[in-house]
Amino acid sequence: MKINKQTRYILSKGLAFAEQSEMNKLSRLSENGWVLERFSRFGSGFIVRRGPAHKQIYCLDIQHVPQKDEKEYHEMFADSGWGYVCSAGDMHIFTAEPGTVPIHTDRSTLYEKYRKITRTSKLFAIVVMVLTILTMTLMYLSSQVWGHELPYNLTQVSLLLCAMFFLPAMMVYIAFSLRLRAHSN
Repeated sequence: MKINKQTRYILSKGLAFAEQSEMNKLSRLSENGWVLERFSRFGSGFIVRRGPAHKQIYCLDIQHVPQKDEKEYHEMFADSGWGYVCSAGDMHIFTAEPGTVPIHTDRSTLYEKYRKITRTSKLFAIVVMVLTILTMTLMYLSSQVWGHELPYNLTQVSLLLCAMFFLPAMMVYIAFSLRLRAHSN
C-alpha cells in the first residue's frame, strides 16, 4: 500500500515470529532504494521512504532504554558501526554496512535480548486472560443472575475485544518463549 510516491507502507509478519526474515526484507528494500524510516502505527509494519539504492543490513535490539540514556545507547552502537534508525517501545532497529560485526554475537547476548521481552509479553498475556475471564463472568451474571439485557450486550462487546487481544498476546508470548529457550545456556 503506497502512502505517496516517496513513502510506502510495508506489512510486517511480526518481529516476534519472523525477526530475521523482516530484517532481510528491509535489506532487500534498501538495495532497491527504499530505506526504513520508522515503524508504522501499532507495529503492523514499516514505513520506508525513497532514497538512494544502497546495500545495508538491519538488526533489531530489544531492551528498555530510559529517555535520558538514549543518546549514550545510540552512540554505543555507532562506535561498533551500527546507525540508529527507529524505535517502537523497547524494540530498536539499527543499520550497518554489510560485513559489520553483528550486534549480538553469542548465545548469552541473544538470551538477554529475549529474556525481558518474554517476561513482558507473558505479563500482557496474563492480564488479557484475566480480563477475558472477568468479562465472561460478568456476561454470565448479566444473563443468568441479573437478567438485564444492556449489561449482557456490553459484556459481549467486551468479550470480543478481549478475544481480539488474547490470541495475539499468547502467540507473541509463545514465539518469544521459544526463541528464549533456543538461546538459553
